[in-house]
Amino acid sequence: MEHCYCYDFTKQSYGPKIKKQGCKLFKVNIKDFINFEKFEIHMFIDPGSAEFELSSEGFEECQDIETDKAWFRLMHLLFGFRGEYDVKKIILDDIKLQARSIHNYALYVIDALSEYIELLRTGEYPCDYNHKKFYEKMSVEELVDLLKEELLARVTIYQDPNSSKAVIVEISDYYYDFDALYKEYKIDPEDDSSEAYNDFIKYITTSEHTRHLKNKQAKYAEMRGE
Repeated sequence: MEHCYCYDFTKQSYGPKIKKQGCKLFKVNIKDFINFEKFEIHMFIDPGSAEFELSSEGFEECQDIETDKAWFRLMHLLFGFRGEYDVKKIILDDIKLQARSIHNYALYVIDALSEYIELLRTGEYPCDYNHKKFYEKMSVEELVDLLKEELLARVTIYQDPNSSKAVIVEISDYYYDFDALYKEYKIDPEDDSSEAYNDFIKYITTSEHTRHLKNKQAKYAEMRGE
């Protein structure tokens, strides 16, 4: 994968009422990503492992190495989800194995998965510490399903015209305005005792808001005649 192959296509000229979403582009050599089972699963879900840390080789020119490493791991998960692999089972089998020797190993996996979801929703990595509690009551199975939905909702893949061995992966930036969501639900994110907060959590732990943003963007594009 070519790192830092990312561009912001947001056009401010559309004005504040009709904001065009940007996207990120990644050039990926298919043969390096399609065989999901050959990769050590710790590379994607275990923040405490050497595999997860990755070598710095290939990331030296990136402005934000840790974020770019996260995108690199997400590209692998993407091709795992798109392929004939049961990514959820692979993760659950690893948790069952590692839990014998690592206390609360599943919590590390939950942390990693929620970080990926927030990267897709906000562009931030690592994510806002306060956002992590949105996902803390979700199971690993639920988080894997949510990550898959959030990732696939944003992805378009194109054949690289300059290479039969590479593709261009476009990730649309459907970013969440959490301050607006807090106002809509009339909640204080620091106070998790209200019924309104519970309703907010039920909403935010699904991909419904992403579908809403995607549909809204499609309507804006139609209005502009795109």
